Amino acid sequence: MTYIRHKNGNANFTYIEKFDDAEKAANPDNVGEFVEVKINDVKIEFTKVRRENDESQTGTPKVERQGTEKV
Repeated sequence: MTYIRHKNGNANFTYIEKFDDAEKAANPDNVGEFVEVKINDVKIEFTKVRRENDESQTGTPKVERQGTEKV
């Protein structure tokens, strides 16, 4: 039997792209060449654990840990 863990929380990130000119970079609708994503300040709000292939996913899982965990 296996279990699945879902961690729910928030994070700040910086998405970095390259453009060939400033006008394209200034327009938020344009998509540039992907460089990297930096993730900072990850905060876990709560964690849920459930049995894999569990058909009864209608209610709250039996195991739930609430609280804030800063990673």
